[in-house]
Amino acid sequence: MNLRKTVAMAGALVVSVIAGCSSNDNGNPLDESLRQQVAKRGLTGDPASGRTIPAVTDPLPQLGMHLFFTKAISANMDTACVTCHHPFFGGGDNLALPIGVDAVDPSLFGPGRVRANKGATQVPPYGIGDPPMPRNSPTVFGLAFWDKAITWDGTVFSEKGTAGTSGTDSRIVAPLDKPPVAGMLTHPSLASAATITYEEKFASGMAVSAGHGLFPGSVNPAMKDGGFPGIASDLDIRKRIAARIGGYGAGAGELVTNNWLPLFRAAFNSPNGTAESLITANNISLAIAAYERTMTFTDTPWRKFVKGDNGAISEAAKRGGDLFFKTAAEGGANCASCHSGDFFTDEKYWVLAVPAVGRGKADNNGGGDTNDDWGRGHVTGADADKWAFRTATLLNVEVTGPYGHSGLFPTMEGIIRHHLNAEQSLNGFSYSQISTDGGPLNTTNATAHNALALTRLKEQRAANLSGVLRDVSLTSSQISDLVEFMKALTDPCTKDKTCLAKWVPKATDPNPDGMRICPRDKTGALLSPGTCQ
Repeated sequence: MNLRKTVAMAGALVVSVIAGCSSNDNGNPLDESLRQQVAKRGLTGDPASGRTIPAVTDPLPQLGMHLFFTKAISANMDTACVTCHHPFFGGGDNLALPIGVDAVDPSLFGPGRVRANKGATQVPPYGIGDPPMPRNSPTVFGLAFWDKAITWDGTVFSEKGTAGTSGTDSRIVAPLDKPPVAGMLTHPSLASAATITYEEKFASGMAVSAGHGLFPGSVNPAMKDGGFPGIASDLDIRKRIAARIGGYGAGAGELVTNNWLPLFRAAFNSPNGTAESLITANNISLAIAAYERTMTFTDTPWRKFVKGDNGAISEAAKRGGDLFFKTAAEGGANCASCHSGDFFTDEKYWVLAVPAVGRGKADNNGGGDTNDDWGRGHVTGADADKWAFRTATLLNVEVTGPYGHSGLFPTMEGIIRHHLNAEQSLNGFSYSQISTDGGPLNTTNATAHNALALTRLKEQRAANLSGVLRDVSLTSSQISDLVEFMKALTDPCTKDKTCLAKWVPKATDPNPDGMRICPRDKTGALLSPGTCQ
């Protein structure tokens, strides 16, 4: 063989080998195993891929941010959206159950916020009452990625819910519909006094996250309480709040100042639009949803790993990821059977038998037990759906606790252990260990509700239903590895107040009605100095 040709070929081979490698190719079998899972599941590491996400600095999200922080959005003007969904609290409130209206100190957010128990005397000082809200505040982080529904039971959902559309592909369904529509059966607590058209509720093309819009303003314990005497219809309440914010019609004089119109004109590109035409319930919902949709937070260590950086996550996180994606038969924890895709949820409803607590949803089991929460069954009225709740996303899960629909697990380890063996978790669960940061929790009939949910889970297992939660045996070390993997799903920005500051109004920003809330923590310190005027 020609020596020159042989040398050239050898050199080419070396270059080829070098070109095919990177500094990340270290022969680690965990890397190879995880990359096989990534390829098998078609993961990109980024649920925002292919979606249109607005920038928080755009006019519409900016309007939404100011609406999100104003107390004018609540009937009694004492609560804002941010009260239960603050960026500094992982898009929630860090409480088991949220405290909406009637807080002892309305400006105190998160742990330490408690509800006044007015009692029969209605004379202050009041005692401390139990939270009236039935479920944990879900995070608003990642709302842009829900395609099918929002809320724990899917009360508000898209008729089609096509993947990647955020629900904009079809009409939004909500409990205001009468007669019931596909996916929602007759249920006493969801009955509406009158038919409400889609056009009156939502504008066409709304994201499913916009479906919630002003509804909390018509829910007594959330944002309504005793507001608007004589107005019972949810739709009329939404219109009434819009009229208040717009400064027209009933309630025009309720705000000390009212300078919302310039913001609405800018947001909807209508320089000559009137308050009546622009400041509507639908447009308020659109603006709030636009702001919420900017809180995507996908720059996670896991995303970097998926994109090719083997050093982006720790060895413990890699071991946890291996367990996460592998089935039980493969020696894994089978987490990805429900926590699937780049958003880590299948958007389905499953019976997990997470401990119950609180006043429930007035679901009646008979025999005097009238405070249960049937989860998805509360919406559909179907017995098969009772005690099933939506699969939570794990994106940014490190900062979105406490966990479970009842918020009774303060740590990721706790909720993981419950998933691994629900019956063992319930048997060892003590209500005396629950934090009372949000006031005492109502445990009436809770033990009975736990038993009903666990029985349903066992029935589903016995029927060999596909996808049902099953017990998995892991060591404490393996559980620690799972926790480390889940931490790798968290964008560092969500733990950095400086980074999060762009989602919080500044003191120099417009305060259109003088009612921007100035949240404080339980020490009395402002959560975000510089946000109040």
